[in-house]
Amino acid sequence: MSNVLARQRNLSELEFYKTGTEIRAEFTRYLMNEKKVPKRWRFVFAMPGIEYAIKLMSEITAANTIYPTNETELQQRRAHQNQAIVACEQILQHISWMVETLPISVNDLEKLCEKIFKEINLIKGWRQKNKVHTQKKG
Repeated sequence: MSNVLARQRNLSELEFYKTGTEIRAEFTRYLMNEKKVPKRWRFVFAMPGIEYAIKLMSEITAANTIYPTNETELQQRRAHQNQAIVACEQILQHISWMVETLPISVNDLEKLCEKIFKEINLIKGWRQKNKVHTQKKG
């Protein structure tokens, strides 16, 4: 346990990763719950939704594995970060479609949507901090 008061703690350097994994797990559990998404709608809503969540984490992981030492690597990292934001937007669009189609409550998905908006902002902040790392000659 940390000795720093909760209100004085800063965001973790990898907060975008932690939030992404939470989104993936929460959305998957929701989609696979037969009380929320009936079996007959599983191929329409659950499978594509889970794919978007997997894509989100795949893009975050791909971007995080690149340590840019030149402009090309920096552009590759930015492309993966942009695709992670696209995946978040696709999840939001998918949720919107589910709310319009299925008899589900918007309140059930409100916290998840808040996490997705937070994730978009975290990834945008991470993307702004990108820079080319030069190797020091010693």
